[in-house]
Amino acid sequence: MAARRPTLLRGEALAAAVATSSTLLVVLLATRRVGAAGLLAPLALVAAAILVRRPLVLVGLVVVLTAMCEGPTFGLLHFTSHLYDQIYKGLTPLDILVVLAVASVGIDLIAHRRRPTVPRALMVGFAMLVLAMLAGAVTGHAAGVSLRSVALSENVLAYLLLLPLAVSNLDIDRRQVSLVLGGAMAVAIVKAGLGVIEVLGHYGVPVEGSSTLSYYEPAANWLIMIAVLALFAAALGRARPPMWMLLGAPLLIVSLLLSYRRSFWIAAVLGLLLVLLLGSTPTGRRLLVPAGLAIGLATLLLGSVHFQAQLPVVKRAESLAPTSLETNAEDRYRLDERANVLGEIQRHPITGLGVDVPWEASVQPLSVEHEEGRLYVHFAALWYWLKLGILGLVAYVSLLLGAAVLAWRVWRASPEPMLRAFGLASLCGLAGLVVIETTASFTGVDPRFTVLLSAQIGLLALLARPTPLTAPRGEVSAGG
Repeated sequence: MAARRPTLLRGEALAAAVATSSTLLVVLLATRRVGAAGLLAPLALVAAAILVRRPLVLVGLVVVLTAMCEGPTFGLLHFTSHLYDQIYKGLTPLDILVVLAVASVGIDLIAHRRRPTVPRALMVGFAMLVLAMLAGAVTGHAAGVSLRSVALSENVLAYLLLLPLAVSNLDIDRRQVSLVLGGAMAVAIVKAGLGVIEVLGHYGVPVEGSSTLSYYEPAANWLIMIAVLALFAAALGRARPPMWMLLGAPLLIVSLLLSYRRSFWIAAVLGLLLVLLLGSTPTGRRLLVPAGLAIGLATLLLGSVHFQAQLPVVKRAESLAPTSLETNAEDRYRLDERANVLGEIQRHPITGLGVDVPWEASVQPLSVEHEEGRLYVHFAALWYWLKLGILGLVAYVSLLLGAAVLAWRVWRASPEPMLRAFGLASLCGLAGLVVIETTASFTGVDPRFTVLLSAQIGLLALLARPTPLTAPRGEVSAGG
């Protein structure tokens, strides 16, 4: 026994030496790459090792951080923009967190010998997206783009593919789902409050003269808009949401209004009308098509009303007029951009240009030039077609239709009123998203928006599963 003790001590000393040297090596490499922040690398590794074994916590952390951490233009929380800084060859902390979240769900599936499931409504969209990403990568590489640039350019599309699968395969019960939805509503109300403070304190980006806006980026506006629709759907369906949610409703509305995002205004109005029609009576549902036509006509004729007030909100509303679109340089740019993009698609209707390949202004000269503007398209369907070819367009449409089917099922089949409200809000929000993405591309393009939308789709898939969610531990089922 005495002879073995020195051997054990030498083994422990060797293990300690290896661990210490490895830790120091990680610290040195991280410090060299990211500066003094690299000193926190060992702590980050330990935290990652702990969180990977808790899929729900890690997935929730990714979503909450994405919702709360703003870009560099947000006046209150500048430091949170580091979540999106490049740390190694184009990779960001958000990329790493998403990979860890997806991996944690995969590890949990293996550890508990659960079979992974793919939502049937999303199968076509997922299959088409995989094929489109491969086709876009091949086309882009053939045009001279490096494989590394192609891979990094498709990382947000990978979010759209992997995150819904991860969320839909979480092993959670009904009580945990209720907590998740309540937490999402709390995050939305906190975001709305911060946005209002941003405006009152004049911390943010100026718009329409000296006024500042709450949020310009789409992620916060989407989260807040869905929260507004969910509360309206809950009230309409007599779901009796908690008082703190109702008290937060004015903050949500004010923050969305003070974002000055015209497309989100239109989407919110459309969503509220659809919630009212679908959530009321069968007679109202039969009016869905004529109501949709009326909304479109009202949008086109909005410029016929001449406001005399000088409020920033009114000025922003006036800019929706078709005549204003012709004279505003930025809005005119989008029209010129669309003409050139359609010209590129006509020349490459099947393959598109490929990933990370810029389009050319060969049809219409541009009113202004933007940095990397020719890698972007202010119309999501055209972005997918241009970058990923016809397969990309089919993938985009299929994914949105699949998500709408899941939302419909949650709304129509869920036993809990708040879950039905979430399903109806998501369904009507997706209709609004179609409108929003005729003026900008967010889905699979903007990282923050894609994380939130992908998590929402995954949660819808989880709630729409054929097998009901398990009851909380200790709760006896009706048939037990």
